[in-house]
Amino acid sequence: MNEDKHGGRFTFPGTSLTVQRMGYGAMQLAGPGVWGPPKDPEAAVAVLREAISAGVNHIDTSDYYGPHVTNQIIRQALHPYPSGLVIVTKLGGRLPPDKSWQQAISPQELTDGVHDNLRNLGLDALDIVNYRVMGAGHGPEESSITEQWQCCPTSRNRA
Repeated sequence: MNEDKHGGRFTFPGTSLTVQRMGYGAMQLAGPGVWGPPKDPEAAVAVLREAISAGVNHIDTSDYYGPHVTNQIIRQALHPYPSGLVIVTKLGGRLPPDKSWQQAISPQELTDGVHDNLRNLGLDALDIVNYRVMGAGHGPEESSITEQWQCCPTSRNRA
């Protein structure tokens, strides 16, 4: 495979996880507005499989896409996961029935988010977890994330 076509390689700091810089962002696998299932679930599965066959070796996702739908599609399409595939997920948000993006940053919400990701992806551990900080205006706020960081030590990368 020509690594240049994927933007080169990147190793996540402090890990042995190396990926092509060009990954697949799975947010749009869910239905309109990132809500519910897609119109054509088989096409969503096919897109993921084609991305992997084209050399993509990391997927950016979150269990709050759909909610839950995107991770379930990823699992359906790719599980058991190919060797070397890195799944990058995120915590810190939720998409309630009114379809508004909301913070989900309490220790319990973050812990629940880890477990939702694990269950819906069919994993025992998460490769990389990003913490999505959303303020009232969907931007960062001036506050500490110590409590959130400390609540989920098992969600930190496994490499």
